[in-house]
Amino acid sequence: MRKLVVSEFVTLDGVAEEPGKWSFPFWNEEIGKFKFNELFSSDALLLGRVTYEGFAKAWLSMTDEADYAKRMNGFPKHVVSRTLEKLDWNNSRLIKGNIENEVSKLKQQPGPLDLWQRPTCKRANATWPDR
Repeated sequence: MRKLVVSEFVTLDGVAEEPGKWSFPFWNEEIGKFKFNELFSSDALLLGRVTYEGFAKAWLSMTDEADYAKRMNGFPKHVVSRTLEKLDWNNSRLIKGNIENEVSKLKQQPGPLDLWQRPTCKRANATWPDR
């Protein structure tokens, strides 16, 4: 059974909104290595709508020597949304309707699945993650 692993940027005092505004000044080689290993140890992403929209906008035009951008753009992305009708980022699949059932199906597949989202998605679906 697949493990669903939550990955998010959070300050020690609990701030998780807009990590690009507060986390980048503290970015270092150790964090970069951790995020690289995290991404390359997973075989798919589960994203909420807001995270998907931000990632799709940012990653489509990115390139890098380590192939992180190639990985982000290439591997499967499962997007939970009640409002989106169409996904433009390649290899993305929309999850609507019975979201609990769809996530349960994803968890039955082999390989790790990372949940990258904003706190509202995780709070709404607190029973999903395995770690």
